[in-house]
Amino acid sequence: MASNIHDHGFVNANGVQLFYEREGNSRGRSILFIHGLGGTTNAYQTLVSSLQEFDLIRFDWSGHGRSTVRQNASIASYVEDCEAILEHLNLHDVAVVAHSMGGLVAFHLAAKRSDLIKRLILFGPVSAPLPELGQERTRARAETVRQGGMLAVADTVVSNALAKATLEENLAVVGFAREMLTRQDKEGYAQACYALAAAEAPEWSRIRASTTIVSGKEDKVSTVEIGEKIRGFLTHLSNIEVVAWAGVGHWHMLEAPAKAATVVRTAMET
Repeated sequence: MASNIHDHGFVNANGVQLFYEREGNSRGRSILFIHGLGGTTNAYQTLVSSLQEFDLIRFDWSGHGRSTVRQNASIASYVEDCEAILEHLNLHDVAVVAHSMGGLVAFHLAAKRSDLIKRLILFGPVSAPLPELGQERTRARAETVRQGGMLAVADTVVSNALAKATLEENLAVVGFAREMLTRQDKEGYAQACYALAAAEAPEWSRIRASTTIVSGKEDKVSTVEIGEKIRGFLTHLSNIEVVAWAGVGHWHMLEAPAKAATVVRTAMET
């Protein structure tokens, strides 16, 4: 089964139209999926068919996928995007599954809305602030995209993100990741790059959600060391788990979908 969408549409959030889609069991525990930089709702397509007992909500950030572009984006505005979806669907006691930069957004959301966010399941979350060189390179990527479009960076991003075996043996994943990137609005993507470059650390001590972090041993973006560093910021949590997968790069849900779905289900059952 691909999907069984029973609700979809757009939510107005401060003048931005946010696309969302909902499937699964509307009476089950709610999971909000937050994609990463250059992702869309389809980044989680590999997981949803095996998680239908849960209430599954996916959406596109402002400036990504089917959502419209705002004038200026920031981590705070992406958090507001999440809040708009939660409010529109009247969701409570929510688990968040997030990837990459979406993981950073999820941390900020969990710190701001500890009343709503009870569980975090994060694949390769990004830590902030980025090192100075990382900030410079991220801003440079934004300007490259503004001048040359998404094709100017897509192949480099995909090649750096995926594990060696994935690049050589799983060309469907390579093509899918490339398609998501090349379909992005260049201004929306550039704004997200600038938001990441300017990002600050969340208020770690305000996070109360049980947390699972998955790192790929071949991930050059969010390394195993970054996962362990984040664990150090969350020592106040009684339930935190950090795992590392061999043969996986930065697109965990595409490179190891069965394992990713199992991690989500296990976390939801504990």
